[in-house]
Amino acid sequence: MAVEPTRLVTVVLRVSDLDRSLAIYGNGFGLDFHVNDHEGDDEWTSGRHAATTWREGAFLHFALYQSNDGSVTSGAQIAFRVDDLNRAHERAIRAGVEVVHQPRDQPWGRSARYRDPDGNVIEVTQHI
Repeated sequence: MAVEPTRLVTVVLRVSDLDRSLAIYGNGFGLDFHVNDHEGDDEWTSGRHAATTWREGAFLHFALYQSNDGSVTSGAQIAFRVDDLNRAHERAIRAGVEVVHQPRDQPWGRSARYRDPDGNVIEVTQHI
């Protein structure tokens, strides 16, 4: 029996202000979140959070959890692929996202980087 290779299926960020983060990731980057509040005592699966899941191609679940103790995810970098970087950049600017660098050519395509309210970097790339 063949063993499936290990791969990433979930990314969870703990955020200081879920509503503010929802505005950035939703309005700025077009992610379609559902908001929920699970009861329980597990800090990674309980409490108020927003999540979105990509099921086409490789499955990936992305969630933002409201921090209840002040500890947040900071300094991480995540990246999204887009069809039109200029349009994506304009959307991020309209949403008030902090720009780390404007769209520019990179070896892997054309990309721009932004910072979320907790100090994580969000890269948006258009493959060319």
